Amino acid sequence: MPAPTEIAAFVVHTVTNPWDGVTPTLSIFGVTFEGRIQMILGGLWALAMVVSGVAVLMGAAKWSWAAKVSHSSEGAMEAAGQFKGAIMGLAAVAGVSLITGAIIWMVQGS
Repeated sequence: MPAPTEIAAFVVHTVTNPWDGVTPTLSIFGVTFEGRIQMILGGLWALAMVVSGVAVLMGAAKWSWAAKVSHSSEGAMEAAGQFKGAIMGLAAVAGVSLITGAIIWMVQGS
């Protein structure tokens, strides 16, 4: 029985890719549709940035309050975790185009 790598090599060299040369585009639906989709996605992205920014500010304020005012070590640890999560969320929202592009680049193998 042939090894899995031999089978994969055979399939790669004998099967033609039906998706070769195909790229995703919204222009097929018309300029108006494409413009509206871009505006909607841009608005949703901006809204996500605002929500993430508010979460970072609230996490920072909660952490500061717990550490300096209430002197609660458990509260400070919980708030620090919330703040760090909000920072990671903000970074993910801010870098969504880079992250999506990197995933597509990795998947398509270029």
